[in-house]
Amino acid sequence: MVFRPQPFVNKRVNLYIGLSVFFFTLVIYFLTFARSLSFWDAGEYITCSSILGVPHPPGNPFYILLGRFFTIFSLGIPHAQIVNFLSSILSALAVMFTYFFTVKLVTMFLKSAEEGWQAYLAGVIAALFTAFSSTFWDNAIEAEVYAGLAFTINLIVWLTLIWREKSENLSHLNWLLLIIYLFFLGFGIHQTSLQIAPAVLFIAVYPLLKATIRTSRFWGRTFIYLFIIIVVYMIFNPLGKNIQIPDLAKYMVALVLFVILFIHLHSHVPAKAWWLALFLILAALSTHIFLLARSEHRPFINEGHPHNLKLFTDYILRRQYGVTSMFVRRASFWYQLKDQFLTYFSWQFFNTEIISRWFQIPRQLIAVLGNSIIFLLGIWGAIFHYRKNKHSFFYMVALFFMASLAMVFVMNLSDAEVRDREYFFVTAYNFWTVWLAIGCLGIIAYFRRKLPRLVPVAIILALALPLFNLASQYHVHDRSREYIALGYGQNILNSLEENAIVFTNGDNDTFPVWYAQAVYDPAAEEYIHPSSEPLPLDPDFDSAILAENQLAIEITKRNIEKAMRYKNSQCSGIRKDVSVANLSLLNTPWYIKQLRDHEGIEFNIPDSHIDSCQDDPRSVLYPRQIPKDTAVTIKGINPDDQFTVTYKRGTVLYIKDLAVIQIIKDNYGKRPIYFAVTVPDVIGFDEHLRNEGMVDRLVSTRGENQYNLDRLISNIDTVYTYEGIFDDSIYKDRNMKRLLNNYGAAYVRASQFYHSLSDFDNSVQYLEKGMEFMVDKQRFYNSMSNLYLEGSFHFADREEKEKSQSYLENAINYNPANRGLTQAIYRISRQIESHERGIELLNMIKPYQDTMAVNTYISLLQEKD
Repeated sequence: MVFRPQPFVNKRVNLYIGLSVFFFTLVIYFLTFARSLSFWDAGEYITCSSILGVPHPPGNPFYILLGRFFTIFSLGIPHAQIVNFLSSILSALAVMFTYFFTVKLVTMFLKSAEEGWQAYLAGVIAALFTAFSSTFWDNAIEAEVYAGLAFTINLIVWLTLIWREKSENLSHLNWLLLIIYLFFLGFGIHQTSLQIAPAVLFIAVYPLLKATIRTSRFWGRTFIYLFIIIVVYMIFNPLGKNIQIPDLAKYMVALVLFVILFIHLHSHVPAKAWWLALFLILAALSTHIFLLARSEHRPFINEGHPHNLKLFTDYILRRQYGVTSMFVRRASFWYQLKDQFLTYFSWQFFNTEIISRWFQIPRQLIAVLGNSIIFLLGIWGAIFHYRKNKHSFFYMVALFFMASLAMVFVMNLSDAEVRDREYFFVTAYNFWTVWLAIGCLGIIAYFRRKLPRLVPVAIILALALPLFNLASQYHVHDRSREYIALGYGQNILNSLEENAIVFTNGDNDTFPVWYAQAVYDPAAEEYIHPSSEPLPLDPDFDSAILAENQLAIEITKRNIEKAMRYKNSQCSGIRKDVSVANLSLLNTPWYIKQLRDHEGIEFNIPDSHIDSCQDDPRSVLYPRQIPKDTAVTIKGINPDDQFTVTYKRGTVLYIKDLAVIQIIKDNYGKRPIYFAVTVPDVIGFDEHLRNEGMVDRLVSTRGENQYNLDRLISNIDTVYTYEGIFDDSIYKDRNMKRLLNNYGAAYVRASQFYHSLSDFDNSVQYLEKGMEFMVDKQRFYNSMSNLYLEGSFHFADREEKEKSQSYLENAINYNPANRGLTQAIYRISRQIESHERGIELLNMIKPYQDTMAVNTYISLLQEKD
């Protein structure tokens, strides 16, 4: 058995097939890529690429620099389309290199050039399965770092096999140096680019290991090294936490690994190569300098503000999200493997929703069949691979192990993640397609031996599998006409009066808003509500108070003007007058200062308290439990415009809660203040919020379910855009459907208000419209039935016979099992003297009601008739 790929393929044919795979994939991606932002991180990455911003930790600097480079030469094409399509190009390249490295692996078990067609076939199958697997395709059509990650990893695997093909005893070190450089350049796209580094190292030293692997000396050294690594980690892990360097143990383990490598490889690798490798690592990591430099200039998005060494270190090491250890499990490994990795794996191929719709077969059956094919074909591919060439098989095992089991262990995801994390494992699913392809070769080999006449059929079926998967995934991944995320951000902004402050909750109500403000999008439209009339100042108030309030207004105006100059210099979108305060970021000192310094939000707390809010109990922003009932008074410019919020004893207030209270105290009455309806915890201000659609405005009046009906109706009927929401040809995933419920809730509020006025026509109209946005419409059917039923009595009392009957019929249509129907039909039919129609309606509901009672009322109506 050979250790290296064999020259059994025609280089020109191989190149042409690889390029064909690339262009075919790219065309499909071009047809389906998003023309605007998508939910989650895409909006942030597009915005940061457009304005050269600093995204969430760890920053992905090389990706942002790439995005910015291409947006500079956009030639009038919207930046969202440029950055989204960059993902398409990188993903198509990753698919092409999947083809190339699969060909390399397969040639290791071919016997001659006459069998080269098998390598081409396997490469195409693996590439197409990868290209149109669910998560990979998602990453290819929106601004996501995982497209660049896939490209980097697949290129490295291909280069590693080229080096393995050329190398004798670690010769051709220039290839290895290039691979090292790409690893750390990829680190600037996503830090998990290093996930396959141990596997690549294994492939590099495999021939050396093979010579000694059966000796007791080899295994003895292996166990000693593992013991040393564990001991080093156990010693330096608590030490690092005590000296405020939580990742010290990781650095020391890396140092130990380097020493072990140097001891065993220094005789094979000249000193110049070691120094050159170090230089290339530093050069590749130099993209991170961009974060330091750009952050100092305070861009519109400047997450973590990593402008000095401490904040930069915290940022790169993601300390904002807390310090975790792979040895302190956040969930059981079995849960992480079964309910996360394998569950996500089951989503990748053969979309069950679409196939079930095609063939009218239950989705569960489709899932069992599809996953069985993927699992069994892959297992057969691994077995066939092992039988044909153990060395090539072990190369693949090393790669798959590091991307799957090792990745599950290292990522250590919790059992309470805010979203599905399938993108962390997309590399493993990519590598599995190689065994799917080799499995197809194994089946074809069987036909060649047993049923040679059916070999062409087997080849056609093998190619049909990934193409069938493509067809099943196409509709789900077609984002070419989807503008729902853009509309979401635009609608939140356009709900607000000029110079408003709005509190948002997380990624999906913040990134679309940031994008709409910062990036020009031809599909975005701006609307500004006329400002509400402020309460008039009573001239009898103390003149000193009036003068103080007038000065406060002037200070606010100057702050707003300063903020507008800043944002006009950075942003090209709509509603730049609005200041967005993200609650999850308000737990950090840098963000509080950013809002104060660049959004014009007044925050009258000294810097010393802001800087120490996370670790000094003396800071007024330090988290605390309220020792006794505490009242907080909020005062506007007008002394009559004030209210009090009471926090009960035992209430826990975190930094963000205290920051929100301070922002409201310092800005209420000077600027309109809102909470997006997506905010689950409004910090005790529930009874002082007045709904206006997608936002709740802070007001001094107290009450439950307050509405500004005119503003609410104006927003949902004329201001908001709903492009694509009601187009069934545009696929909506679970996250979209969940967020769209907020539109429906706005219509339900309007319905409730009209119902309180006994305006049943409008109440019904808005409730039915609201139901169109809802995922679970059926839960509103009983409400609709009751509303129609109540309306039928209302119109009967007004002697509007036809309308009363129409409402009664609709009440039945929505819920024929409504317990109030039987008596209602009888009473209304008598009242409007429509006995014959009443009998018909009673017969309609008879299968759903108490038959004896229905028959009794039918008899009574027959007597009256």
